Amino acid sequence: MKRTRRCVGLLVLPPFEQLNLVGPSSVFSFARKAESPAYEVRLLAATRENTLRSSSGLTIGPATHYAKFLGPIDTLLVIGGEGAMAPPDAKLKKWLRESSKRARRIGSICTGAFLLAEAGLLDSRRVVTHWRYCDRLAQQYPQLRVQTDPIFIKDGKVYTTAGVSAGIDLALALVEEDLGHTAVMQVVRELMVFPKRPGGQAQFSYFPIEHEDVSDQGLRDLRSWAAGNLRADLSVARLAKASGMTGRTFARRFGEEFHMTPAAWVQSLRVKAARRHLENDDFSLKEIASKTGFRDVGSLRRTFRYHVHTTPGEYQERFRRIIVRKKNDARSTGARRNRTLG
Repeated sequence: MKRTRRCVGLLVLPPFEQLNLVGPSSVFSFARKAESPAYEVRLLAATRENTLRSSSGLTIGPATHYAKFLGPIDTLLVIGGEGAMAPPDAKLKKWLRESSKRARRIGSICTGAFLLAEAGLLDSRRVVTHWRYCDRLAQQYPQLRVQTDPIFIKDGKVYTTAGVSAGIDLALALVEEDLGHTAVMQVVRELMVFPKRPGGQAQFSYFPIEHEDVSDQGLRDLRSWAAGNLRADLSVARLAKASGMTGRTFARRFGEEFHMTPAAWVQSLRVKAARRHLENDDFSLKEIASKTGFRDVGSLRRTFRYHVHTTPGEYQERFRRIIVRKKNDARSTGARRNRTLG
């Protein structure tokens, strides 16, 4: 019996960022169902050229002009890069809107979100893009609910990702949706990449990927859910409900998989979120405590010191010194270069 492959259309507007394209493409190409390729990857061009130029100058092809591709598209992804951020023509926007109705799911990799937004496909949705362009996306399209932290976001049938390598994480998540955990782990072993990071993990993260070997889907996705709800009362009952389990089953399965109590686990998530804010933002400790779910600044200080063995203030000052030193080094290098050129 002939097996039907799901068609993944990758829409490219040159110049594009190479990894935005080849990363997800490789994931789909290696995915197997009953030892046969599960996907057919098609390169769709917004220009008439047969080959497409990346931002580094390398070209890839062959590509089919989007208007000439008449086959069904299961998954349509817009590839990010400078081209995707330029104003598209009316025909392309119309094609995107029509194709989005037929496709089972649509999405963007990195700054491909700008094109989907321009076509009106992200209105009122939670979305993300490369951290460098989140503010620009929010200002240019105020009807979007732009998030700055997640690696990728699913809102209905629409998916958006953070920058560059996040496209690999999304592709792995989509393969897991379609084929299950075993199939996605086979892709991971072939490509020698980390298992997918949870969508709620911060873009700018210094922490190792956790729990990638957890077998239960509800528990694997729990970290992403909890990271997005740190200000809520994350009781065992609430966590169990989010995982689709009874309280008793959740407590048993959680201990077996994570080897810690739910309370300690939630506490570690809140500390890691606080560390991200201390490293990257200029919030007060009161603001950070509120954003990460601590009862007050005192609770934040005690818990932070227990886990990190320093105070939040000392930790923040350390990163500020690193940033200042890097800026001073950059200025010194620039000055020496100018003297040399002069």
